[in-house]
Amino acid sequence: MTPKIIDKTMFREMPWANGGGTTTELIAHHSEQSGRMLWRLSMAGVSSDGPFSRFSGYDRVLVLMSGQGLRLCHQNGTEQSLSSVYDLVVFPGDVGTHATLVDGPIQDFNVITDRTAFVPAVVATKNGDGGHVKVNGHVLAVFAVDNDLLIVDPGEVHHRIPTGDLLVVDLPQHGDWTVEGATAIVTQLRQVEG
Repeated sequence: MTPKIIDKTMFREMPWANGGGTTTELIAHHSEQSGRMLWRLSMAGVSSDGPFSRFSGYDRVLVLMSGQGLRLCHQNGTEQSLSSVYDLVVFPGDVGTHATLVDGPIQDFNVITDRTAFVPAVVATKNGDGGHVKVNGHVLAVFAVDNDLLIVDPGEVHHRIPTGDLLVVDLPQHGDWTVEGATAIVTQLRQVEG
């Protein structure tokens, strides 16, 4: 288990793949052999209606962090809505998707995974819930949304995460982790077997 804190000053601003805006990349992991991105965590502001970037071979998880909501219309005929803060949706990145704002700009949290390599599980634990998260993934990432965060792992080791920073743990200890002091977006990534 190798925990590390990624300070918000280390996040990278980069253009959307479709050129329609910018993304704040918190962390990305690439294959050492091929260089292909295996997974990425990022945040983005959406200020106008328009198409989402396509990511062939990837799955996406989108969490609403602020704003009045977002509707997604996919070319396969399905629709999804984010209507309350911390709502989330899961959809394939290679299907054409058009986003429509409900009432003004929003900010979202994005998890993108190569579906042949990792399966994501994402949950938001709200400040004051005294949240417990059952960890069983190969990678654990916890983003401190609105205050300093205290994480306690099953071995009673305390991990402090300043507001806006990201804790990343490779091969985390499996079991119940406690999340205290702030709202957190908790992402687990499980390797695809085979």
